[in-house]
Parts: sequence; C-alpha cells; structure tokens
Amino acid sequence: MNSTAQYQLNTSSLVGPVLIYLAMIVYGSLLPFHWNGLSLSAAWANFQHIPLLKLGVASRADLVANLLLYIPFGLLLCGWLVGENRQPRLMSIGMLLSLLLSLTVALGVEFIQQFFAPRTVSLNDIFAELAGSILGIALWPVIGKHLTHLPRTIANGGTQAREGMLITYALLYAVLSLFPYDFLLSFDEWRDKLASGAAGWVFAPNCGEKCFLRLIPEALLVAPLAALIFRHPRQHHLPSLLLSAAITGAILGVLIESLQLTIASGISQGASVISRAAGLALGAGLIPVARSMDWLALRRYINPILGLCILPSLGALAWLNGWFSGDRLGVSEGLERLGDIHFTPFYYHYFTTETAALASLLFQAALYLPIGAGLWIWHWSSFRSEWQQDHQRRTVVAGLVAGIVACIIEAGKLFITVKHPDPTNILIAVAAAMGAYRVLHALSTTQPDTPASSARFKPEEIASRHYLTPILEKFAEIPRAEQLLSKERPHWTVAVGVLAIVFATWAAITTPLSTGWVFLSLIVYATLIWRQPALWLVCVPALLPLLDLTHWSGRLFWTEFDTVLLVTLGVGYLRLGSRLPPQRSLRRLGRLLFFLFVLSAAISFVIGLFPLATLDHNAFSSYISSYNALRAVKGLLFVLAFMPLLALQWEEPVRAINRLALGMTLGLAGTVAYVLWERATFPGLFNFENDYRITGPFPGMHVGGAYIEAFLTAALPFVALLAWEQRRGWVTVLAVGLYSLGGYSVMVTFSRGGQVAFALASLVLLFGFLKLAAHGRSHRFSNMIAVILIVGVAAVITWPIFSGQYSQTRWATAEQDLGARTTHWADVISIVRKQNASLFGMGLGSFPAAYFWNSNSPSRPTTYGFVNENGNSLLRLGSGDPLYFEQTVAVVAEQRYTLSMDLRAKAGNPTLIATVCEKAMLYSYTCASVPLQGNAGDRNWSHFEMQIHATNFGPPGSRLTRPVKLSLYNSRPGTLVDVDNVTLLDISGKNLVHNGDFSDGMHHWFFSTDEYLPWHVENMYLSVFFEQGWFGLLCFLALIVYAIVRWLPHAWRNDPLSLVLCASLTAFLAVGVLNSWGDEPRLSFLFYLLLIAGLIAEAPFVQTRQHSAIIRNSP
Repeated sequence: MNSTAQYQLNTSSLVGPVLIYLAMIVYGSLLPFHWNGLSLSAAWANFQHIPLLKLGVASRADLVANLLLYIPFGLLLCGWLVGENRQPRLMSIGMLLSLLLSLTVALGVEFIQQFFAPRTVSLNDIFAELAGSILGIALWPVIGKHLTHLPRTIANGGTQAREGMLITYALLYAVLSLFPYDFLLSFDEWRDKLASGAAGWVFAPNCGEKCFLRLIPEALLVAPLAALIFRHPRQHHLPSLLLSAAITGAILGVLIESLQLTIASGISQGASVISRAAGLALGAGLIPVARSMDWLALRRYINPILGLCILPSLGALAWLNGWFSGDRLGVSEGLERLGDIHFTPFYYHYFTTETAALASLLFQAALYLPIGAGLWIWHWSSFRSEWQQDHQRRTVVAGLVAGIVACIIEAGKLFITVKHPDPTNILIAVAAAMGAYRVLHALSTTQPDTPASSARFKPEEIASRHYLTPILEKFAEIPRAEQLLSKERPHWTVAVGVLAIVFATWAAITTPLSTGWVFLSLIVYATLIWRQPALWLVCVPALLPLLDLTHWSGRLFWTEFDTVLLVTLGVGYLRLGSRLPPQRSLRRLGRLLFFLFVLSAAISFVIGLFPLATLDHNAFSSYISSYNALRAVKGLLFVLAFMPLLALQWEEPVRAINRLALGMTLGLAGTVAYVLWERATFPGLFNFENDYRITGPFPGMHVGGAYIEAFLTAALPFVALLAWEQRRGWVTVLAVGLYSLGGYSVMVTFSRGGQVAFALASLVLLFGFLKLAAHGRSHRFSNMIAVILIVGVAAVITWPIFSGQYSQTRWATAEQDLGARTTHWADVISIVRKQNASLFGMGLGSFPAAYFWNSNSPSRPTTYGFVNENGNSLLRLGSGDPLYFEQTVAVVAEQRYTLSMDLRAKAGNPTLIATVCEKAMLYSYTCASVPLQGNAGDRNWSHFEMQIHATNFGPPGSRLTRPVKLSLYNSRPGTLVDVDNVTLLDISGKNLVHNGDFSDGMHHWFFSTDEYLPWHVENMYLSVFFEQGWFGLLCFLALIVYAIVRWLPHAWRNDPLSLVLCASLTAFLAVGVLNSWGDEPRLSFLFYLLLIAGLIAEAPFVQTRQHSAIIRNSP
C-alpha cells in the first residue's frame, strides 16, 4: 500500500517537468519564429520526402545538440510512465510508450519547423532526436531515481543537500567540459585538427592573445570539486592533502585535455592540466582554512565590505558588458536603435554557434550571480533571528534587483556603436541571482528533521561528516543575544539602497566629464559615508552649493550633486539595517500638511510632465521641454527619500545640530571662497562702482535668478549656530570672519531682495542670541559680546558696498524695476487664467514653456534645438532675445587659433556671430568676434574658417586667468541657422571643442541669456500658485505658518536651532518676494530639508513597540 502510494507520488510529480521540458523543446525548435507562409499541403508533400543530408564536421554540433536535447525528455517521460516499478512487463510497456511519445514529439516538431524560416528539416535531426530519446529512456532504470530525488534533497537543506549540490556541479562540469560534442570521426578530420594549431604541449598556437587569462577561470571552476572528492576527512597534514589534490587535478586535466583532442572545436594544451591541478589544490587547501574560521565573528565586517564593493562591482559589470568599448551614440541615435531590438528570448542565441551561445549564457549568468549571493550574505549578516524565514520572497527580490541592474546595463548598450542589447540577458540575470540566493540558502539550512537546539553534532559523528558541514552550519547559527536584540527592518530599504547605487553608477559612467575621476570620487565618498554614516548631514550641505558642473557637462537636468545624493541615499538605506528604526516622527498636523503639499506637487508634476515629449537630444536639453517637470520635482523627491535618514540623525539631537551647522558652514565657506575668486578674477575685490553681479557656483543663474543670495542668506545663520554650540574662542573668531565675508558676498550680488533678506536674518540672529545669552547660566557677558561682534563686523564690512555707486544706482531704480515686475506678474496670472489652471496650476517646471507660448510680451527668447538628418546631428539656432550658445575652451592668452564650422541658412538671412571671450556666467570681457553671414538663397552647407588671436586676454596685473568661452549667437531676427562640425584648433592642431558635431546633443555645451523674465516668475509665492494652483499655494503657506508657529516658542525658550531656522526661513521668504528661487532644485532641496529637519527636531520622541519591548526586557 505504501509503495503504491509512493509510486503514485513520484510519477505524478514528474508531470510538470515533462510539460515544461516539452514547451522548451517546442520553443527552442521553432525559434526565431519567422513565419514563411508555407501552405499545409505543400508542407505535407515536402515532409514525405525528407532528405538525409551528408553533414560535415562543421554541422556535427547541431546534430549532437538535437541528440542531447531529447535525452532529458526521454528520461522524464520514462520516469513518468515507469516510475520506480521494476516488473519487466510493466517496464517494457512504459519504456515503449515513452519511445513512441518521444518519436511523436520529434516528428511533430520537425513538421511544424517547415513553417518557420530559416529552419531546415532532415532525417539526420529525426535520427538524432530518436537516439537521444532512446538513451534517456535507457538511463532511467539506472540513474532516474537518484536524479529525481536530487532536487528534493537539495531543497530540504542539510548535509545531504550540500553533497547533492556538489554532485550536481560535478555532473554539469563533466557535461560542459566536452561541449559541443562535435567528435572527430575520420582520420582526415584528425589530421586537420592537429594541423589547425588547436593542440600544444604548453599553449595551443591558436589559443588567442588572452590564452593565459583563460587559465584563471579553469582553475577556479575546478576548485569546488575538491569539496566533493575530499568530502570524507582524513587524519593527514595539509601538505599531503594539497599533494593529493594536485595529483588528482592533474589526472583530471589530462583526461579532459585528451578528450578535447577528439572534439573538432576543442583546444588541448598542457597549461590547462597545470591550471586544473592548481585549482583543485586551491579548493582542497581552503577547506581546512574555512573550517577553522569563526564566521559569526566576521558578521560585523561583512556588510561594510559588501557596501564598499557595490560601486566597483557595478563599474566592473559595465566594463565587462562593453560600456567602455567603441564610440558613443547620442540620445536620439541610441533610441532609434531600440526599434531594431528583438525581445524574443534567446533570439540572438539562435544566430550563433552552440559554443558561442552557451559561452554567452554562462558569462552573463556569472556576471549576475554575485548579486544574488551578495543579497543572501547581506541578509545572513544582519543579525536577524528570522533570516532563514521568508526566503522565497527574498529570492524573488534578488531576482528583481538583478533584473533592474540588467535592464540598465542592456539599455546602455543602445548608445555604444559596437554593442547591441540582448533582452535575454535580463532573464538570465534574474535566474542567476535567484539561483545563487536559493543555493546559498539551501547550503546554510539545517536539515528539517534536526531540531535547532541540536545543530551541533556529537564528537563521534564528526568522522562521517562532510568537510563543509561544520563550515556551513556556522552560517545557520544565531546567538541568543542577537535573537533578543534583533529588529524588524523594512525589506524595501535594501532594494531602495541598491537601486540608488545603481542609478548613481549609471550617472557617473555616463557623465560627459572625466568618468574616471567622477567614479573614483564617488567611491571615496561612499567609503567615507559607509564608515561614518552620520557624516552625510555634514557632507550634503557642504557639497550642495559647489557640485553643479552643468556649465562644463551640459547636462541641464542632472548635476553631480544629484549623483552624490543618490550615493548618500544608497549607502544610508543599506546601513539602516545596523540601526534601530527611527524613533522620531513629524507631529500629526505636520504630517498632514506635508502630505497635502506633496500631493499637490504630485498632481502638478503629472500636469507638467504630460503629454510626454519625444525622447531625443532635445528632451533634456531645454527648460521648455515637458521633462523640465522632472528637474523641478527633484528637490522635493530627494527630501522625501532623506526623511528616514534625517529622523535617524535626530536620535542624537545635539550631535545632529552640530553636524548640520558644520555642514552648512562648510558649504557657505566654499561659496564665499568661490565668490572671492570670481570678484578677484573679473571686476576686482573692491570695485563697487562697475556693473557686475556675482553668480557664484550656481550655473543655473545663466538665465538669471536669485540663487546665490538665497543660499548665502539662508546659510549665514548657521555660522552663528556653530559658534554658539562650540563655545570656543577660535571658533568664534572664525565665525566672525566667515559671517563678515558672507555679508560681503551677499552685498556684491547687488540684489536688493538679498540685501534686505541679509539685514532681516541678521536682526533675528542679533536679538535672538542676545536673549539666549542673557538667560544663560554662565559667560553671559562674553556671549553677548560675541553675538554683537559677529553682526557688528559684518555691518562694518558691508556698509561701503551698500553705499557704493552701483548699489545706490540699483536702489534708485527700485520703483521702476518694481513696475516692470508687476507687469510681468500680471502676465503670469493671465497665463494661468487663459488655461483655466487656477486650482492645480500649470504643472511643475512648466513656466518657461508656458511663457514662450502664451505670454503677452512681444519678445521671445532665442530657441535652439538639435536636429537629426540621416544619422547626422546638428544644432539649429533660432532668433529672438539674445541667447549665447557656448562652451568653455582652454584658450591661452596671446596664442592664435583656427575656428571653423559648417553653416546652413534654414530661414531668412541669418548672421551668426562667433565670439571667443573671457567670460563669467553673464559678463564678457576681452573678446575676439567674427560675424558669419548665411545666404538665404543657398540652402546648402557652407564651410567657414577664420583665425582667432587671443590678444590682451587675462586680467591686467593679475596672475589669475579668466575662463574663456566660445559663444554662438544668431543676431538677426526671424531667421534660422544650422550649425555643425565646430572646431577650434590650437597651433599644434588640437581641437579644443568637445562635441563640436553635436552627436551627443547638449553635452559640453551651455547657454546664457541677457533676458531673465521668460525663465522665472520672479516671486516665490506666485511661482507656487502658477505651478500648483490655489491648492498648492494654500498647502505651502499652511506648512510655512505651521513651522513658524512650532519654532517660535522653542526659540523663545532658549532653543538655538529653532532660532536659526527662523532666521534662515526668514531669509528664504524675504528673497522670495522678488525672486523665485524654487526653480533651482538644489535650493528647493535645501529649503525642504531644513523645514523637515526643524519639524523633526521639535517633534516628541516616540517609542515603537519593539523599542519599548527591548527596554522592558533589558536587565
């Protein structure tokens, strides 16, 4: 009775594998599914006259592939029909039925193949498939039972599973060692084989240039066999074990290399014998080393090591996939290739040899196996008592992460001329990562029938155990203390962290700047943040004003600071596993108001983003693009992502305040240093008479804006906070100096709104800190003197600038400028009304496009765009308000250069003015300019070449060198001009212009303009209304009022952070009266970061259930 039940259970469990394998045969036999339109009658007529082909050695691999394909099918069919029954009559009937079914499938598949090109049908294939079926059926009584039990044994875990996996690996190693089985069958074939250079005593002559490197994987692949061959421990010394392993490896190598002589495509060489001997010795030598290692003690180091390996691994993955080979294509050219990609799985494998297809499959699997293995090790090392549970879902997560990484890698191949994406690699990546995770889980799992408490074996059982047993069982042990202190971490944090690192790597690899330096800098930064996770609150504010190299990279929508934020998020989320969940949260009303504002932003984001524009070079190179919504929403999205990390910082409030103050102060110091360099290089440090307004490290001011003054006035209060918290004399002295230089920097913006904001913030700080000092318990007088000194010295330094001629001229025209702004605001409101968008607004980032198409103003900014004509990219410059399309070039003073370009008049009689100027962001100094006239009657390309002499370049009497820019400007209204192949050659013939053929779109190019109103609303509150409507504006104002109401009582009760946040918010709001700084993503990120930090800081400490339970259980 029991045997029958067991028999029924075994056979029914094979139905699924039989059907799955049948589907694989049909799919693989009909690939690539090119229907040829053959009629059924013609197919039947042809099938009755199937030829028997005379195949040479080149086609033998295909024949053997068909034979091998049907061996598992015959085996599974026989297992399903025969099972474990050993009665001769029943076995004979079952085996005969299996053969008939296999033959039916083979004939059916061959018949259907006639309808699909380029498939061919021959008796050779049918005979090979029949032979494979017979061989598989004959193997079932011999090894069938063991093979069917093997997956179940592996799934159960324990010692037997480990041995089962090693046996499986050994079988695969043996099967693949002779692939593709194109055996030599005649003396002539042997002679040709030996004459081909495929055999050698040391190295085969045709092994290739990288023959020596191929020995490394040969040695590594044979190493795991040592755990199987030497699985029973013996009492002998390590040298004897290594010698035995080396001899065994050499014998194995001689056997494999000898058999390779019988294969047409095989390479046989003596070096491979040595590599296999070394590999098996290596595997045997690692076994006792691994047994003696305390794996539990290593747990604390594994996560940091894995974190440090992420960026190098992703870089290696990109390199091995050919990202750095061949020429790069532009966005439009790359996206055009997408239509030529075949998404049918294994489509491209069909059009190559069996050996190349298998090598590609194994290579891709090997690339993504580390992802699954790394995630498993990550989970194992997280000190979680439940790490062995819910492994199926985590296996799926490993597959998803690998699939996302593979999607990015394959998408990158679209833009590399010598590569093409293969969607099959994504499926391979998913399967490889899931397989690696599942295998490691099975290896580390104790047998289910063994209680957890008896995980350790008795001493007398050691002799019969596998070498790997004591090693792998240590992975399954969880100390009791760690079980008590284990925490529940959201599983999505690892996925978010990995995704952030992946996208950061993508951004670093695809940067137009020097990839090596960018990548190396990110690795150093990631290492620092990994070792000191809390330092991100110092680094992020410090780097915020400095890491925007758009004027060099040309990437308007993505900056280097964005990449740093992604790395910070990636490391931070991966490190969340080593800490308790954040115990602070926003108050309920604060959460509600912030949620409503985020909801409003989300609605406006969708409105601004859709309808989607075409994905080409123009998609991300103009603020008029609908994708500008992505740029506009970046700051808020990043703050949302940083909220868990920010809340975690405030578990230690005092340290968090000091880190934030230090980071803001360092960012301010870097900005002030840049401003001093800019002033010294262009107008002069003490020249307050001429028209020059600084832009600082904010390339976004190429279209105007108040970004520099908004940052300076918002950051200056944190200098006072740092000095207050440190209470050291030298810190106070430095704070006085930096605050004064910061005031100088604000004043030389000559922004009236910035100067007012600086005065208001300084007054808030002065009276606030005087009150704090008066109510202090010690050093009251010295603290009050320090506060007065900081503000007083700043006032003394800034007064000469304020009273200077240019500043007074600016204030004298304030009423006139306000009238112009009022007219502009009325125009902005009329645009909203025309579109009936008062409720939810026009959409994030939509103002430049909306102004261009709907404004009442008679003028429009000059347009530019990239056009692709028959695979050639070119720049098309329109006309309108002055716009300078430019690139920084390494011009040396007093040298001669040759400027050349191709022009074509597209509309009208354009006049293109090409200038080489010493230029800051908005102001030009010494220039050499050449006007180029297009001919309206000639629509063909014209080549222009002219000499440029850099005469009198360089600031007079200064060793500082000014940056030089090549600018292109279409000066004639109503015309269009096409530009291509721009070069600027020095005397040695070196081209100083990057991407002069515009094949990479905007890369390395930038633009600046003299008219600013088309790009900004010029009022922060009206800007929120324009983009998010009344709903967004009311949510924004409510959130600000809520923050002020929460902070003011704390500031009055001697809380310096609340006081500084009030001063900083005052500066932001004051600058926003006449300017809209929110369209700069870095500033919007800073504003919302400070806002959320302040609300988290004043929120009460909330104990979670788990945290409370740990406290109650603590001794």
